[in-house]
Amino acid sequence: MAIDTEAGQAAPLVVVEAARSKAAITVLVAGDIDISTSSRLRTELFELLGEAPGAAVIDMTGVRFCDSSGLSVLVQLNRHCQEAGIDLSFAPSKVLRRALELTGLLPTLKVTGA
Repeated sequence: MAIDTEAGQAAPLVVVEAARSKAAITVLVAGDIDISTSSRLRTELFELLGEAPGAAVIDMTGVRFCDSSGLSVLVQLNRHCQEAGIDLSFAPSKVLRRALELTGLLPTLKVTGA
């Protein structure tokens, strides 16, 4: 489990449906994504996108840590959405954006924000 060095505690994973219309959904994700939370993240995201909205935004600006298991979930979700015809985009935190850059995934995923 990832530890926040400032507080000395792991940041719990939070996945919340922020907005939904017939055409789109916005999901907020915050906390730490690691081997102990990535399966829950996958389950919750796939359930929320199960009705195949036309577009989905995953707001991950509150993510403080993401390991390779979390990145794998994002790649799986991206593939699922491509196959389902869902226009998926991610709004990453600085930490997550850096992980996407370092792993070469940034060009693979549709990423919004600076």
